[in-house]
Parts: sequence; structure tokens; C-alpha cells
Amino acid sequence: MANVFVFPLNDEGTGANVGVTLEEGFDLETLTPFIRGADRMEQLRRHYPDGKGYIWGVPETDDHIAIWNVMEEGDLVLGCHDHAIISAAFVLMKIRSPLLASRVWSERRGEPLGLMCFTSSPYAGKVSIVPQMRIYLDERWTGFAMLNSEKRDNILRDYGSFETFVRLCLGYDFPFSFRHSE
Repeated sequence: MANVFVFPLNDEGTGANVGVTLEEGFDLETLTPFIRGADRMEQLRRHYPDGKGYIWGVPETDDHIAIWNVMEEGDLVLGCHDHAIISAAFVLMKIRSPLLASRVWSERRGEPLGLMCFTSSPYAGKVSIVPQMRIYLDERWTGFAMLNSEKRDNILRDYGSFETFVRLCLGYDFPFSFRHSE
């Protein structure tokens, strides 16, 4: 079953960062030397036919690794800040690579964001988490986390899919659709 992952943006505790790579994307071909395996690079080229990709990451802590290991293609990733959802995207591929993270976020100080996720073209905006949404999401997030199964199931029960949840709550239509076995 697909899951929802939440990470606070600009959170000192997690070091989560998307920055320019979420909002503007990156040139896929600049990452070729850092992606091991021709099949992985080919998969990224299929996901990003225009050569522009999207990526985010978190540091390789024990807590983050345990959560990241559960993540799969098709999962929804929400970025939150100041009681609001400010990004939403679907996981296309994940990769564990501190070297690639150092390349993508070369200006960042501290531990590299080596637990990385390539995502769909993201929603970027700001939608407040209002009291009515608390059956789906907590108002505040203090670290990279997987949404608990009750809240995930509430979304699927009330909206039918994560795509519909994002479209109706955030006003964003993804340029593709994942078919899950909910």
C-alpha cells in the first residue's frame, strides 16, 4: 500500500532541504557521473524526458534511514512549513548517495543529505493546514516522518487517492497518475 511521507522544510532537526531542486529542478545530465548503473540513469531519463528533474533529501541518521527504507515508488511526499503544506510530489526513484547530495547541495554545510528521492514535478505553493484537515495531517511536523496508517487511510477513504487529495486540497493536478492498490 502506498504511503505518505512528510518532511519539514528548512527544519534544523532533520536538515531536510529541497531548495532550488524542488522549485526549479536540476539538469539531469549534470548528475550522470554520480548515478551508478546505466539502468538507473535510463530510468531517470524516462521519468524526466525534458532533462529537468526534481530531488530532495535528508541526512543519513538512523531514524531517517528506517523511514526512508519504507519509501517506495508512487508514495506521496509532502513538504510542510509554518502550519502549511508547501510542496507535494510523488516518489519516482530513491537513491542513497552522499556524493550526489554533495553535488546537488554544494553550498549546504553539515551532514550531506544522502537519503535522496527523485520526484514528480512538484506542487509548490502554500496551503494552511486548517482544523478540518487534522484528520489527515498534523498541524506541525518536527522531523522527517511517515504519516500514520490511520491518517493515510482517512485520506484514501475520503478522497479515493492521494492524487485527488492533492488536487482538491492544494489545487494541483499532477502531470501523470500513479495507480495504487489501495
